[in-house]
Amino acid sequence: MKTTILTTRLRPFTLEDAQVAVDLFNACSQALYGWNDAELDDMLNDWTSPGIVLDDTVRVLEDELGNVIGYIEVWDTTQPHVVKYVWGVIHPNDWDDTIYQDLLTWAEACARNRIRLAPEGARVIMSQGVPNKDQRRKKALEAYGFDLVRHFYRMEIELKESPPIPNIPEGITIVPIEIEKELKDALVAMDDGFKDHWGHVDRPIEEVLAQWQHYLQNDKDFDPTLWWLAKSGDEIAGICRCKAKTVEDPQMGWVNQLCVRKPWRRQGLGMALLHVAFQEFFQRGSQRAGLAVDASSLTNATRLYERAGMHITLQYDTYEMELRPGENLSTA
Repeated sequence: MKTTILTTRLRPFTLEDAQVAVDLFNACSQALYGWNDAELDDMLNDWTSPGIVLDDTVRVLEDELGNVIGYIEVWDTTQPHVVKYVWGVIHPNDWDDTIYQDLLTWAEACARNRIRLAPEGARVIMSQGVPNKDQRRKKALEAYGFDLVRHFYRMEIELKESPPIPNIPEGITIVPIEIEKELKDALVAMDDGFKDHWGHVDRPIEEVLAQWQHYLQNDKDFDPTLWWLAKSGDEIAGICRCKAKTVEDPQMGWVNQLCVRKPWRRQGLGMALLHVAFQEFFQRGSQRAGLAVDASSLTNATRLYERAGMHITLQYDTYEMELRPGENLSTA
């Protein structure tokens, strides 16, 4: 039931707002899906990551009683600063089209102020991902001037029986990462593996490394035994990085990232890495496995996952709004 909003106030977010913001995010996901999808520790990891300036890029919206009913952020933490990732929500009981437009107006002003950080002559955009079920937010973005540019799927599989034994291509070994020695090499290989995927932007490895070190050091659930490297001699041919559970489903193992570098594609390595992950999940007692995938992946990843027995359960839509025309530094 919608409450009547008399007046609202947009103010800078602080870490003192962390729990109430997480509660807001979960109220939104409960309304859409019936589950919580945000956890305080994970969000604190985001809000303290290198490059973020909370005073400049994050706001909360209060009603006349001081209750936090909305949140908006502009995520723009690393060079080359050509994609300003915007994410904003309003409590489902307080949704108002005009108020959401006001949040987007603030986000656009914030993003435009940060265009100066991007290389001269480069195209700069705002981007926002939205669950396909969130029709109010999708319509609000379209009314503001955002264009729908891409679809992504969530895919899942029930692990009712032991998954197939991985068929690893000849000359390849698949082993857990030695995180202290191989993190940087793994990040370089992962960047290369996704270089020709839609939306990829080259970023300085030292900035990327600093962010990953922050996340891994502060992630209480990080498990390096769920991060596999496929190796051809000393070279990393592919990567599969997973976590043992999701916030909404402790019985679901999650494949965060899976990629195969171009020279080793079309040899069955992607399927082998997926089966390695499924086997490990099954042995740990997981009942399901899931991942997210670009619906128009140039490597036809969706078809790979369907062949592995996975099916689409949810769709997410990506919207963009151009702030400055110019050379596109992201993979199109």
